[in-house]
Amino acid sequence: MEARFGLLGELTLHLAGEPRKIPGPKAGLLLAALLLRPNELLTAEQLATTLWGERRPRTAAASLHNHLARLRSALGPERDRLRAARGAYALEVRPGELDTERFGALLRRAQDAYRAGEWGTVERESSGARALWRGRPLLEFPSLQESPEVSHLVELHLQAAELHCEARLQQGRYDGLATELLALTAEFPLHETFHRQLMLALHRSNRQGEALSVFHRLRRTLAEELGVDPGSGVQEALQEILGEGRGRPKAAPESSLEDSVSASPEVAARPMPATARPLNVPAQLPPADYGFCGRQAELRRLEGIRQDACQRPGTVTVIALSGTGGVGKTALAVQWAHGVRGHFPDGQLYLNLRGFCPSGPEVTPMDALRHLLDGLGVPHARIPATRDARTALLRTLTDGRRFLILLDNARNAEQVRPLLPGTSSSLVLVTSRDQLVGLVAVGGAHPVPLDLLSVEDARGLLTTRIGEDRARAEPAELDEIIELTARLPLALAVVAARAAVRPTLTMAELVGRLKIARGLDAFTGHDVFSNVRAVLSWSYETLTPEAARLFRLLAVHPGPGITAAAAASLSGRDQPQVIELLDEITQAHLIVQDADGRYAFHDLLRAYATEIGGLVDSRATRSAALGRQMAHYLYTAERGARLMDPQLVPLELPPSAPRLVRPDRLPGMAEAREWFTAEHAVLLSIIGQAAAEGLDRICWQLAYVIKTYLCWCEHWSDWRVTQTSALHAAQRMGDLAAQAHAHRSLGHAYSRSGRDDEAQAHLASALDLFAVLGDPVGQGDTELDIAAWHERRGSAEEALRHNELALEFFRVSGQRGAEAKALNNVGYFLTLLGDHARALAMCEQACRVFEELGDRRSLALTWDSLGLVHHGTGDHEQAIACYRHAIEGHREVGSRYSEAESLDHLGDTQLVAGEPHAAHESWRRAVELLEALDHDDADIVRAKLPAAIERICRSV
Repeated sequence: MEARFGLLGELTLHLAGEPRKIPGPKAGLLLAALLLRPNELLTAEQLATTLWGERRPRTAAASLHNHLARLRSALGPERDRLRAARGAYALEVRPGELDTERFGALLRRAQDAYRAGEWGTVERESSGARALWRGRPLLEFPSLQESPEVSHLVELHLQAAELHCEARLQQGRYDGLATELLALTAEFPLHETFHRQLMLALHRSNRQGEALSVFHRLRRTLAEELGVDPGSGVQEALQEILGEGRGRPKAAPESSLEDSVSASPEVAARPMPATARPLNVPAQLPPADYGFCGRQAELRRLEGIRQDACQRPGTVTVIALSGTGGVGKTALAVQWAHGVRGHFPDGQLYLNLRGFCPSGPEVTPMDALRHLLDGLGVPHARIPATRDARTALLRTLTDGRRFLILLDNARNAEQVRPLLPGTSSSLVLVTSRDQLVGLVAVGGAHPVPLDLLSVEDARGLLTTRIGEDRARAEPAELDEIIELTARLPLALAVVAARAAVRPTLTMAELVGRLKIARGLDAFTGHDVFSNVRAVLSWSYETLTPEAARLFRLLAVHPGPGITAAAAASLSGRDQPQVIELLDEITQAHLIVQDADGRYAFHDLLRAYATEIGGLVDSRATRSAALGRQMAHYLYTAERGARLMDPQLVPLELPPSAPRLVRPDRLPGMAEAREWFTAEHAVLLSIIGQAAAEGLDRICWQLAYVIKTYLCWCEHWSDWRVTQTSALHAAQRMGDLAAQAHAHRSLGHAYSRSGRDDEAQAHLASALDLFAVLGDPVGQGDTELDIAAWHERRGSAEEALRHNELALEFFRVSGQRGAEAKALNNVGYFLTLLGDHARALAMCEQACRVFEELGDRRSLALTWDSLGLVHHGTGDHEQAIACYRHAIEGHREVGSRYSEAESLDHLGDTQLVAGEPHAAHESWRRAVELLEALDHDDADIVRAKLPAAIERICRSV
């Protein structure tokens, strides 16, 4: 039966087109909570908190079951959608049934059209999204109004309004636009994008005086509320008003809408009130530490450096905050950063560089730059491929703008240098256990060393967290706790947390338990970690046996963070049970949960979990956990890779995952890509861990299945690293088939990176090995890569010959999808060589096969070939239509280089068809993509732009 659920306004439920009454406000609140997190298990504890908050009745458990029963009854014939599993509940919602899902799909299409400059489509799709909006979501449930999910929906609605208004501006459709924007600016007085749009709408309607009044009103409001001036987008609009008269409409400034549009609706918004700041300003600072106390001298030092930098413009200001692990560097940095964020109106960026993570390598400058550029709103397709290019783009985007950048847990100066802006308008705060002498001596960084807390500050921290009455009652015992914890903030926080959840526990009892824990501790030494082992072990001993077991096993995972699903496989327990255990460990302050729902260790706590695991758990226990962890990622990645590339040669995996392993469910290609994106860093760490542990087969298999994602996203350096690990693992195993696949993957990666000699050597090795193995599919795939290598060297005849060889191999193997790939390639090169009739037949045949198989990436490549064929026959209208299909397909699967190629081909046809303006725009977009990839083809396409400009001038 068809169901429809509505959240964008008052909660609604329809079954078979008929509205259903929801029996009572509590059942409605449950339904709303389950729909905000559809298909996700919510524990009974979470649902009870939703219904009653912290003041729940004694009969809460029974009442919860009654309200769930009423909700199940309201669902009628669809009651089985409300599923229960080990004390947790989920509501099954199918694609298209939830209005927020339909809203998100329309908004994504509007965002895609925005990037393409297709303003009519932007207006249509954003209007469709706004039409679904019936008012602020779920106003009848006040307890949900501050939830991240509702705040997220409100922000997405604002994005839809931004896009709709921008589309009307760009099309010169000003009728009624100013009235709409006046209402929006009144509702959101600090939202700069709406003010910029209102200024331009009034100006371009010959209402310059009113436009200037909007600017002056906004400037006063920002100065009074935030102490800042309007941003660059508003300033550019002001320049148009003052200097250009009515003029021609300008495109939306990149700093205005691009940040909102660059991220998908699922991840773009942050849970904060929509009136607090413009949507395009990053605000990535972690929450300030609860109960932060002391450090007044260090706070004054930090503020003095900031104020002094304002008086002395020059190079970028860098502060190096250093100290031992657990001394509170991050807490101090975040506390100060929140206090000064108003001085950095362009945004605050945060990144944990994992410089001293005991479980794996630090974040590379390449990955760090990618994270920072993403935070600045750079679309993934426009992030350059090389480190120098990324650094240059970071410095370009921060030039003249005021950002606060917090780089946490840096390894050394070399890790930080590429991440620094180039001008003094921004400030960078770096925390590290290293003193960062290189930054201080060469880069002029300001050193701020951080020592243990003073006795007074330590006493203040404990007092703040446990309460003045308890602290005043036993001052001597409080001082003894301070001595036992070595005045280390991390240790003090753990003890204070234990005291806070046990209000009847006296300070004397705390001291006694700490002394007992210390007496039982077998560790000795003079380093800070040795001094706090007793504190950590005491907190660890408070865990239930199952939670303690999970805490130890979490150290097996290399990080940087683990999801509840992966933790369930790692521990061999059901996910609802694991969620409860993770909550218990989190409440004990032994792990933390980040904003993305992942769980992570402080470095000292990971080291402690590793040590205690080595003492308590047998080697067999840890090996079994490692095996389950590897299986979780391998089976999920293999499923995701096949969804992204249906033609992928399958691995010889066991028919099912090992017992107690539950891979993530990936229903479709979009979910597969999202999973790979979220787990990118983890998968690289897992491959490295497998290599280090001697798990060679898992190492090469994981590298094999991740290559599809790495290829689509053009992560060439990661591809080379993982496939090199795979090749070494395959060689250690003596597995010729694995070696052949690894050689072929490396050949492809080197070829796409322009390293022809390495590519040729690896492809030749792969072809020889596949021949020895008698594998026609492997031979055919390698011939395709060799053909691509020849194409890049300008030899169409050799490329055609190798594609024809591939076609013969695939016909022998009976692989329809692979045969279709070769058909498309052969058709492409036939039309390059002038045989358009044969080319058309082959490409159309390939197109039909790919449509039948649902292989969207290959289908997009085939549409490009068909465009080239029709261009060759002189049917320019049909060629343009085919190229547009290709561009849409490449963008859908995220293949940036292929999208640039099709844009280049589209421009060629548009110029010949007498559309020089359109040709110039297509080539310009292609150049942007290729420059972002740092690809040499950018120069080739850029050289075509003058021809379009010349045609445009001739036509004027």
